[in-house]
Amino acid sequence: MMLNKFGEVIENASLEHYNTYGIKTNSKYLVKVDSIENLILLLKYIDNNNLKYYVLGKGSNVILPDVSFNGIIISLEKLNSLEIKDNIVSAESGIILSVLANKVIQNNLSGFEYLAGIPGTLGGALYGNAGVKNHEIYDNLEYIEVVRNKKLIKLNKDDIKFSYRYTEFKNNNDIIVKATFILNNGNKDEMLDIVKENRLKRLNNQPLEFKNAGSVFKNPENEYAGKLIENVGLKGYSVGDACVSNKHANFIINKGNATSRDIKDLIKYVQDKVYEKYNIKLELEQIIVDWN
Repeated sequence: MMLNKFGEVIENASLEHYNTYGIKTNSKYLVKVDSIENLILLLKYIDNNNLKYYVLGKGSNVILPDVSFNGIIISLEKLNSLEIKDNIVSAESGIILSVLANKVIQNNLSGFEYLAGIPGTLGGALYGNAGVKNHEIYDNLEYIEVVRNKKLIKLNKDDIKFSYRYTEFKNNNDIIVKATFILNNGNKDEMLDIVKENRLKRLNNQPLEFKNAGSVFKNPENEYAGKLIENVGLKGYSVGDACVSNKHANFIINKGNATSRDIKDLIKYVQDKVYEKYNIKLELEQIIVDWN
């Protein structure tokens, strides 16, 4: 199979380090595409040969299956270019969000300092409309470039449907490859203080010492998912090696060898217990991947 013309190829690839839960699963092939053009060519090759594929960033918001994938994982980690001109920032989707935020801050541009501690890539953040309280990745967005039907197209912010932790990309096959933002001028030292403060909050309030995939559930209106889960007494509750964090109940941690099934069973149990007590159905923020 002539996959190496599209980028670096790994056969029988372990995906343990391509998902932040550390689920031990693998794929027949993993291709790290090295340009948008080669991504499009690879998609054409996949189509022509009737192959399966799945696009993966850093895997920081996904629950991969336990079963192996008989297809091609397309990694976008090498699509990580960045261009800053005045207050216009253009970046490819594989760039790590914290790296992007830091570069922007060093150029005295404001808008990403609140997002600096969010794990994962720019593409993943745009896919799920990542954010923190009162700040979202879409706040300063101008337009996104996506590959749709093996063609590169541009979508202005006004043309994209998005809301709290949701975008239309969750319901279509577009692959986000690049985005352009218009930022405001800011004070580097003040922004670095915000980053430092937020980092300390995360260290104190989130189980960063364990493998996890970030917030498990969306916050219901006027409620906090973590508080609801804590109130039903599920902090520290485990299924296999998947465990509700004692530090923050809206995080599930991998204590060592958690399987996808462990995590999904724990999610269902938490949802049932919260619904039983509060009549609130916790909506999943993370993405359950199904290879089929």
